[in-house]
Amino acid sequence: MKKKKKVAEKGRSLFERCDAFLERHDRIWFWILFGIMVIVSIQLYDPRISLGGDDSAYIVSACELLDEGKFPNYQGPLYPMLLSLIYLVFGMSLPAFKFFSLLSMAACLFFTFRAFRRRIPATLLFITLLFVVFNSHILYFASQTWNEAFYLLMQSLLLWVFFRFFMEKDAPALSSMAVERHCWLAATLLAVIMTRSIGYAMVVAVIGYFAVYRQWQNMARMLLCFVLFFGIYQLVKYLVWGDTGIQASGQASGLLNKDFYKPEYGREDFAGFLTRFWGNSRQYFSHAFVISGIYSGYNAEGLFMPAKAVYVVAVYLVGLAGIWFSYRRNKYLFFAGTAAGVFVVTSFLILQVSWSQYRLIVPAYPFMVLLLFAATYYLLSLPRLRSFQFLFFVPVVICLSGILDDTSKAIRQMDKVENEYSDLTPDWLHYAQASAWAAKHLPEDALVACRKPSISAIYGKGRKFYGLYRVTSGRFDNFYEQWKADSAAYFVIHTDQDFSDRMYQDMLGYCEARIMLHDNHFLVMRDSSRVKQLLSRWQDFPVISSPKELLPFIAQAEHRTAIYYPDSLLSPLREKNVTHILTANLRQNPKIKNGNIINTVERVASFIQEKYPTLFYPVKQFGEPDDEPAILYQIDWKQTVAP
Repeated sequence: MKKKKKVAEKGRSLFERCDAFLERHDRIWFWILFGIMVIVSIQLYDPRISLGGDDSAYIVSACELLDEGKFPNYQGPLYPMLLSLIYLVFGMSLPAFKFFSLLSMAACLFFTFRAFRRRIPATLLFITLLFVVFNSHILYFASQTWNEAFYLLMQSLLLWVFFRFFMEKDAPALSSMAVERHCWLAATLLAVIMTRSIGYAMVVAVIGYFAVYRQWQNMARMLLCFVLFFGIYQLVKYLVWGDTGIQASGQASGLLNKDFYKPEYGREDFAGFLTRFWGNSRQYFSHAFVISGIYSGYNAEGLFMPAKAVYVVAVYLVGLAGIWFSYRRNKYLFFAGTAAGVFVVTSFLILQVSWSQYRLIVPAYPFMVLLLFAATYYLLSLPRLRSFQFLFFVPVVICLSGILDDTSKAIRQMDKVENEYSDLTPDWLHYAQASAWAAKHLPEDALVACRKPSISAIYGKGRKFYGLYRVTSGRFDNFYEQWKADSAAYFVIHTDQDFSDRMYQDMLGYCEARIMLHDNHFLVMRDSSRVKQLLSRWQDFPVISSPKELLPFIAQAEHRTAIYYPDSLLSPLREKNVTHILTANLRQNPKIKNGNIINTVERVASFIQEKYPTLFYPVKQFGEPDDEPAILYQIDWKQTVAP
């Protein structure tokens, strides 16, 4: 018997022997990996709030849900709703919120194993798990309050439900659960969508699977149940919170713009979407290479480097090969690959290339690993290539070596972090200190406008801040038509032509608006005796007194035109009873101190000061002038008359 077993073992391929070895004690291997993940996550624990802003926004949404009854509809509402329960029990406890992320990541690993166990080759399953449990880039979210960990949990739960009720051999025979299983699927799909709007991609993946395998009855029942569940959700939301909006409808409009923050640039066209898709492919595949431990991601100057075109094309070709092989060999892998494909294509079409946040590719990363390695696995399983199966493990070893190296560095870095202020660059340190000081020392009815209100709220222990996210512009066309109708109404000064600081200071208080025609900037002043007296000081300075004189600049600007009115920028601050404004020097590139900052608040303040130069006066400064300071200003509303 032993000889027969040995002969049988010799007749097996390397993959078959690996699969058999792993399956023999797969539960033990899983729990070992589960324990490793928990230990590594604890070692990577980060007491700080992330500086991205969206993660702290979930906490703020949770607080507003309980304190103000405000429904968190802008992002996914399910995650903030669960965080609100933690807030109810523990208050503004960052460790409690972070512990929930760890639980979500652990549960995700469990359901992923349960979903794929004995349904795909064990070698592929455990390689994917290995790429997660040691990975600092993935486990980072186990101690943060982004919704990545929770979305991964909901996604893995959906896989388990779908595989169990719709792919098992006995699934069609579950006549007693004909309705229940479709309800379970619809409920989990809704939960995924309520966690994150990209969850609609999973609906497309499910529909695509039913269509490919011609399961029209399943598709119809699923859609019917999903529409019913979605309708109930919308009805409850309306009855309880009075909210009639569709999740992410506000974001959807901005995602179709050429620039999300500058709608005046117009809508993206077909060629623009193709350019966006290719740019995002290079950006996010580069992020995937970093997560996989095979690419550092940054050059010597600290700039992020997109993946080369040849690598992007290679990933797409191998991915397509993986989908083809899995369609013919394993329907579970086929669904996972389809879900990854829909997720990637949808994300790359709607995301702005400038955002480039690696967290946005994380939900698809496990599926991408499965799909890419499945292509190689099944290719080397062909009879003529079986002797080369050892080559399959070469990239596995290379990637795992890089992942382990990255994780060991991350653990050493976390050993140096003691509290929420540790290891912050000066720009963020001063911003955090200013937020904490404002929350502690300003009156309770004070409201501070700033660029990152959710982060300020965390450092302010729950104190509410007002967010300034964009510089709102008016329609230049409307101004130009108005000026043509009354050509003697305005004087326009081209500030880029020998415009001295002294001249600018003299004009403060007279400015009605600022015009931007691509790279050309202009100040708009009303025709008045005071303005004429002011302009008489510079008789040789060119003054544009007719709208026709702007035509050459308009033609040069094409569609990149904008006009900013101080009173329009000031109006929302007045409506919200904002009493203070916090300026900072938050770097555009966190790794580089070069003077390029996120200047939204500073631009709003400067445009307002062109008409109301004494409106803001400093209260407290954190940091020296040459060390990226944050300055808290009070607004003296007596200096202005309500528009």
